[in-house]
Amino acid sequence: MATLNRRWIYARPLEGPLSVSNFERRDAPVPQLRQGQALVRVRLVSIDPANRLYFALQAYRPQLAPGDVMAGFGIGEVVDSTDPRFRVGDLWHGDFGWQDYAVINSYDRHEYWHRCSEGHTEQDLLGVLGITGMTAWFGVEEVLRAQAGETAVVAGATGACGSIIAQLLKLKGCRVVGIGGGPEKCAWLTDELGLDAAVDYLAPDMAQALRTACPSGVQVYSDAVGGDVSRATLPLMRRGARWYHFGNLSAYADARPGVPAERHDSFMSEELRAHCHAEALKPRFLLVFDHYCHRLEAEARFAELLRDRRLIAPSTELDGFDRLPQALAGGGAGKIGKLNVRISEGQGAQA
Repeated sequence: MATLNRRWIYARPLEGPLSVSNFERRDAPVPQLRQGQALVRVRLVSIDPANRLYFALQAYRPQLAPGDVMAGFGIGEVVDSTDPRFRVGDLWHGDFGWQDYAVINSYDRHEYWHRCSEGHTEQDLLGVLGITGMTAWFGVEEVLRAQAGETAVVAGATGACGSIIAQLLKLKGCRVVGIGGGPEKCAWLTDELGLDAAVDYLAPDMAQALRTACPSGVQVYSDAVGGDVSRATLPLMRRGARWYHFGNLSAYADARPGVPAERHDSFMSEELRAHCHAEALKPRFLLVFDHYCHRLEAEARFAELLRDRRLIAPSTELDGFDRLPQALAGGGAGKIGKLNVRISEGQGAQA
């Protein structure tokens, strides 16, 4: 087994836009196990918009401090164990961080750490069958409760979670309008995902284009973006419409210690606030881990949809441990679907 653990450290406080200079590679010895633990070699690391919030606040995980291993969920293989519940060779999903080797404990919260079901690709285990897919599934089932014939708007529809939500809403029989960035992504939404319409949020006439695409108003809104997209969508919603808010991507770039990301409603004008009050429009938030008691049920349904080709799970994979900082700092520019970085097997910490 390797003797050194490659690690990317959050080394320099975030004072402006996130860049690769905020990270530093610092190798360390591979951790030694105590009773009730397992050593996992990380294979695939998830790059998510929410990673940017880890520097600014404590959410579902502790806030990062300079000197910490950069946090990130991933898929890894158990290579050593002092507890029979962790079997060597099994794949696990967990908050392993940006490193080759991580330790999991028998007493850790099980929504963060779980043994992966067999028969699935690592990309799917980290994406559609992981936090991304579960955020989509429980948001659609528990919050949006869409009905056939309703008009649904999906912000960030070319993203990891939005692309899954858009497809689930189509399967419910909704008329789905996806929001994407640029003509190529909008074409992908209609040609590949089969959405009914797509609106380019980069276009100067975005708000008018959205009104044209939703002549009967909006009954269902999946919102991971906030900002201009929400400003254009909310006036089209009336009483009884459902608003699933699970991200505020438009404000993440400004989040840093002492200056947390903007509130979900910071984009609203007084007129728009009055509209939301009059129509009783309120965002509903959902912490996906609160619903993980039903994770395996959702996983089985997703597996069926994937097998029957009724749903696709687009992903982009970058190769190489040293690409992690740029993958996050660059925001996955131009990518569609889930973004992951593979840590090459056979090139572990001895390299």
